[in-house]
Amino acid sequence: MPLKRIIIALIFIPLLIFCILRGGIVFLGLVCIIIGGGLFEFYQGMKKEDRNLFLIEGICLGLVVPVSVYLWGEGILPLILTLSIFFLFLRQFLSFETRKAFINISLTLGGILYISVLFSYVLILRNNPPLTGAGSLSGARLVMTVFFVTWMADTSAYFIGGKWGRHKLFPRFSPYKSLEGLVGAVLVSCIAMFISQLWLSFSLTHTLILGISVGIMGQVGDFFESMLKREVGIKDFGKILPGHGGILDRFDSLLFTIPFFYYYIKYLV
Repeated sequence: MPLKRIIIALIFIPLLIFCILRGGIVFLGLVCIIIGGGLFEFYQGMKKEDRNLFLIEGICLGLVVPVSVYLWGEGILPLILTLSIFFLFLRQFLSFETRKAFINISLTLGGILYISVLFSYVLILRNNPPLTGAGSLSGARLVMTVFFVTWMADTSAYFIGGKWGRHKLFPRFSPYKSLEGLVGAVLVSCIAMFISQLWLSFSLTHTLILGISVGIMGQVGDFFESMLKREVGIKDFGKILPGHGGILDRFDSLLFTIPFFYYYIKYLV
């Protein structure tokens, strides 16, 4: 593993654990930083000469999402999204610019849906865990579990695919991702999920299903981001995290695994 990746991990992971355990406004602040940074990278990366995305407006609307979810829960999301659509259409109308209007609005709103809404589920999982009062199944432990399992799967896919990857999955979108990497991600995800039983108490069946599902969903999130990068011809969305790329490059898998993890526990566990 490159030295830069190790250094960034040693700095960031303890900070992340501290914020998760502390919860409240501290964790909300970290989530807002991640969402704001991810939106900035997304809008900058998706811009082309014929596009005029609403960067400032998109980031501001995107930050309204986690704050609203923190204050009023997931039930506020439909209202926030409706108001965001209305505001973006009004903003486009007042610009008196019709060229690529629908694309500009759609991509700005798409960033909010993709980054703000999906990642805001980490606040719901932390502050309103779907298994309230279930002893060891506290919100903080659930959040740490989904981060741990997702990133372990990502790391294994990176190394196993890099060393033994021979059968490419979708080379048009990502020339480096392989079937071997996917299998490794799922296997390590299951192992990580079983390790998490040191602080959780899921049944064997749910542990196995979650391990497989999180491993797969994390790779789907990674592929989705790769598809976006190929569309605009960039390698990474940013460089703020040396050895990892940008914020969006580091959290792309979690954007898919966190909502899945939350709803699985809420309706099936």
